[in-house]
Amino acid sequence: MIFFPAIDIKEGKCIRLKKGLLKNIKTYNNDPIDQAKKFEQMGCTWIHLVDIDGAFSGSPMNHEIIFRIKKQTQCKIQVGGGIRNVDTIQKFLGNEVDRVILGTIAAKDPNFVKQVCKLFPDRIVVGIDTKNEKVAIEGWSKTSEKTVHESAKLYEEIGVKTVVFTDINKDGLLQGLNFNQIKKLLKSTNMNIIASGGVSSLDDLRKLKNLNFSNLEGVIAGKAIYEKKFLVKEALKILC
Repeated sequence: MIFFPAIDIKEGKCIRLKKGLLKNIKTYNNDPIDQAKKFEQMGCTWIHLVDIDGAFSGSPMNHEIIFRIKKQTQCKIQVGGGIRNVDTIQKFLGNEVDRVILGTIAAKDPNFVKQVCKLFPDRIVVGIDTKNEKVAIEGWSKTSEKTVHESAKLYEEIGVKTVVFTDINKDGLLQGLNFNQIKKLLKSTNMNIIASGGVSSLDDLRKLKNLNFSNLEGVIAGKAIYEKKFLVKEALKILC
């Protein structure tokens, strides 16, 4: 399993939210590039990056910082937040970003997802972000009528290989992952699943690992790392 440390970028700073709400912001590092280098030094091979400004505005705002992270570390990176057209995808992939994550556009326009999965094989990830089992969009500020499993079935049919599943009600609260939802999703699809939202302890990581699903690609952790609930090296030892 891959351990993905998260760097959420807002106004050029490394921040964390609670439940995706902008009123609940805490800054952990004024320099996301420095934070990425620290994760690399800790042994991470991947970093999960989100442009928070981009997620709410609809177009990337912190892309130059993201490009510099890629240039100044050896880590692979996956990036989400405001990526909603082919030109933007090409811009990120052209700057050596390894994978892009589509959220709002995927929920609104599955045909677009089908198109870009063919154009950029193995470099498109879809985010299924949920509130009360409904898919959230627009930087998690709105919910659609689609359920997790309806969305997953559709994405698998149109050629998506990898999904990031996040329970927003858990995100940033350090209360543990939504294991029931994750397990249901893993059972219902052949897509690779990356779990996210609420990682609070090494026990969460052990429990996730012990689910023993071949399509569980990895897990994203953010606040638990920044609040020093466990060390990155301890997480890597459990998962890798």
